[in-house]
Amino acid sequence: MEYRFSEQQQMLRQALHSLLKKEMPIEVFSEVTEKNYGFSKGAWKKLAENGWLGVLAKGEWQTLEDVGPLDLMYLSESVGEKLFPGPFSLVAGFIVPLISQMKLTNQQQDLLNIVISGEKLITSALPKLEKSQNKVEFIWPEINILNEEFDKIQLTGEIKHIQFLQHSDVILLPFKGKFGHTSTILLNAKNEGVNIISEQSADLSKPQGTLVLDGVWVNHDDFIGGNESNHKELLNKQLIDYLLCLNGEMIGGANEVLNRTVNYVKERKQFGVPVGSFQAVKHMIADLHIAIEKARSYSVYVASQSGKRSNETLLNAISCRLFTTDIYKKVCEDAIQLHGGMGFTWEESIHYWFKASMFQQSHITHPAMMNEFILQHLLSESEYSEEFQYNRIE
Repeated sequence: MEYRFSEQQQMLRQALHSLLKKEMPIEVFSEVTEKNYGFSKGAWKKLAENGWLGVLAKGEWQTLEDVGPLDLMYLSESVGEKLFPGPFSLVAGFIVPLISQMKLTNQQQDLLNIVISGEKLITSALPKLEKSQNKVEFIWPEINILNEEFDKIQLTGEIKHIQFLQHSDVILLPFKGKFGHTSTILLNAKNEGVNIISEQSADLSKPQGTLVLDGVWVNHDDFIGGNESNHKELLNKQLIDYLLCLNGEMIGGANEVLNRTVNYVKERKQFGVPVGSFQAVKHMIADLHIAIEKARSYSVYVASQSGKRSNETLLNAISCRLFTTDIYKKVCEDAIQLHGGMGFTWEESIHYWFKASMFQQSHITHPAMMNEFILQHLLSESEYSEEFQYNRIE
């Protein structure tokens, strides 16, 4: 596929890239991950002040016209290049556009404004691609309802692997209720009974935590659209945009790793000549470049098809994610090999991106589940095609 980004897309990308380059050089990133547990409030506020958290917002919160998933995927490449320690893809690609399409109370509208301005950090519980009743699908967290009064509901449960949970002020909590609906709550992280346990994350730029709800009382007004609303379709649709943003992060990260490796093999000498002049090294570098361009082209195609048939778009998004996660890991592994013994040391920074590639393989999805999901859909299409042909013959 031949693709070419527009002048507006390139200008947006350059503006974000310049900001991140200034705010998050690798030295600052190392300090943030070691001392601030993977989050810089100052850098996040700068990102928000420049309007980057609301680029996909809808309705009255929309600040840019003709901006869609493809644009945000392209912007996310800069986030992946710099390994920005903040939930950019989660907030800008999932939470803000999702909430801005929902029916909000005045209090929830004010909260969304505060989130977009960067005054408060919001995170979200996410589903897992799992097998349920012989069908692979996204399963949203389950929360138990202990008691229900006239205007309050008491919740209990545990949700693991929530990004930036220990740094967040608000938690977007989609969960399956007693009627099988997927309701959504905006939960104050400081509410009584809300316990947060920090986890170790492979990706130092994406700290995680476990949310434990120990008899937490929430008001009916905390539910978006009411406690009997069902947002499953909207949640799954917005999840596709989030996956595309993650693809952008991985492509940007892989490209940065490749650039660092090219610079290294140009300088590193063996037998008096740069190792980059060796034919075997040239071939590896060329193969990595082609692989990254394949992943970018695939992601651009899927992003350009976003908004069409939901089942087909989800299948494309999962297929593209499986391909991109494999490429990202492959690029990092080969880069470590091309760095020789230095590739495994802390003196070189490649390990940051390698850990990010490991995180991406298990975040929300897993290679085995993605393969099964793809096969499941291909099989169902094949059965449909056979049935169609059979009916035509009859």
